[in-house]
Amino acid sequence: MTLRIVDQEVWPTRARAAARPCSHGLGDLRAVVLLAGAVRPSRLIKASGRSVLDLPVGASRTVLDCWREQLLTLAETLQIDHLPVRVMVSQGCGLEAKTERYGRIELTIEQDPSSFRGTAGLLSDVARGYDDNEQLLISHAGQLLFEPLTKLAFGLAEPKADIALAAESQGAPSGMMLLRCGAVRGINSVGFVDFNEQALPELAKDHTIKVRTFGSATSRSARTLAGYIGALRAYHRRAAGRQEALGPFTEDWRPTFGIVESGGRVAGDAVLHDSVVLRGARVEAGAVLVRSVVCPGAVVAAGQRVVDQVVASDRPMKP
Repeated sequence: MTLRIVDQEVWPTRARAAARPCSHGLGDLRAVVLLAGAVRPSRLIKASGRSVLDLPVGASRTVLDCWREQLLTLAETLQIDHLPVRVMVSQGCGLEAKTERYGRIELTIEQDPSSFRGTAGLLSDVARGYDDNEQLLISHAGQLLFEPLTKLAFGLAEPKADIALAAESQGAPSGMMLLRCGAVRGINSVGFVDFNEQALPELAKDHTIKVRTFGSATSRSARTLAGYIGALRAYHRRAAGRQEALGPFTEDWRPTFGIVESGGRVAGDAVLHDSVVLRGARVEAGAVLVRSVVCPGAVVAAGQRVVDQVVASDRPMKP
């Protein structure tokens, strides 16, 4: 069965069954779920030995820190004294399972018990712990937000749907949704179930599924080298009050950032042009880095030029 979008609502092409009652607003929001797992980690993630959430955005600030700030604002806006935030990570991702309280939010890092459930299977498993009309705000964790999470959450609540999917102005999905837990009860409890290809067409038979389009780019993925560097460029441009360069042929020779994590060593005359040096890495005198990341244990030798690379310790660079 195919789907078509009419007035931002997803409908099955055959007659739909009666939809179950929808929750209104965010009064039934019970948790935020951040999906941080990956079936095939990028070279950046493998070489750094880190979850994308642990990658730096500044010298002492990570992607997870950015999420934490946004989540605190959401909880304060909704006047929720205790908002659980469940970060679902893959086994061996580099983040330890733990629970920490930060003001109004309780952030728990949980390892996905199965690597073969798919996104829909995982969401079905998570939703079993909640009542049918309770809501979960779901998002891919490996991205930087460029719209306030509060704005996105309220926007997703407007359609009053069983499942509301966020999309950007050009129609690209943003990796965020608001769902009513009862809507995913019918997903198989065993086996791999993909959300977009398998679960969504079946769920659309009995539930209201809508797409909420936002007028601007809401986020940037940071999972790959190009994505991470692009997200950092956009983030630091905004912080500096500069407009982001647009278009495939836009020229911009000015550096936007250069991040040296605590524990990283960089010679005073080395040049970092939109590049990141992680702790345990070393960049020697006269080296030039352009849109690159130097991972723990790696060395960029004196005078070396590095462009658009993940420099890993298993591939030491020589002049």
